[in-house]
Amino acid sequence: MQQFQVTSDSLNIRSAPIVDEANQLASLPKGYIVSKIKNSDNDKWWKVATIIEGKTLEGFVAQKFLSPVTKFSIKTVLKIGEIPILQANGESAFFYEAGMSINADGAPNAYHPADRGIDFLANAGYSDNWWALAVDKNGNPFIQSSTDPYPGYYISTTALFDSGFVKQDPRRYIDSTKIPYIVLPGNGDFRKATGVKLGDFAVVYNTNNEKLAFAIYADVGPKNQIGEGSIALSQAVGNDPLVQSRVRRGIPKDIVYIVFPGSGNGKARTISEIEAETKRFFEIWGGVERIKTLDNKV
Repeated sequence: MQQFQVTSDSLNIRSAPIVDEANQLASLPKGYIVSKIKNSDNDKWWKVATIIEGKTLEGFVAQKFLSPVTKFSIKTVLKIGEIPILQANGESAFFYEAGMSINADGAPNAYHPADRGIDFLANAGYSDNWWALAVDKNGNPFIQSSTDPYPGYYISTTALFDSGFVKQDPRRYIDSTKIPYIVLPGNGDFRKATGVKLGDFAVVYNTNNEKLAFAIYADVGPKNQIGEGSIALSQAVGNDPLVQSRVRRGIPKDIVYIVFPGSGNGKARTISEIEAETKRFFEIWGGVERIKTLDNKV
């Protein structure tokens, strides 16, 4: 889809190509970005799609109040370490380029008391401070029973979870080996500046091999670090992080992340839901063609 920006002070998007008080869906401010879907039967109107408050919206606008976006105006929202978090004027999506360290949290075989899980036990915390394990009221980690996927292993947690399962059930958490997810900083300034929430959707693109994946924001990391994803996400963009069945291989650089604040519902989602929902946001945003224009921006 080609992107256009609103040139008038405001522009109404309508459910039909006619001016009527009853068909106004939203009012778009000057500079807001929309994507053209097609011409309407009335050549004064275009059918467009846009993203408003994290939701996709389709409707009709008077095309004379739009102009093609030939160059996006990019601003730095904030920096996490040395990595700028970028955003185009007129959009809520933000993006950044980083490497990808690997987060095994949520996988039922992530951590074991004898440190033979797929990730090193030190990455789950330590006695009295197990940040990546489900613990009882005394702070002691739960251990999977004979009816759980990996008896004898700890239960690894993620910040996003399925409330339909109790905290000592491994199914409550987002399995790193199955679900492509990203990790974002546990930083109040970051959340305030971007508006992102757990369960929102993201697109992850490996600029070296042009592999693309759709992901969900499912875990929280250190406040001054960014560029982290699940085992499934790493594999989806062409990197197998497992060496001798343990997480050892991340991606040093050249991964582009596009995040859509407000796009999720704060709940755990299936792979098919993540793909279907994120694909639509990505199409409206501009797709792979737009990612390739970011080379000198991120």
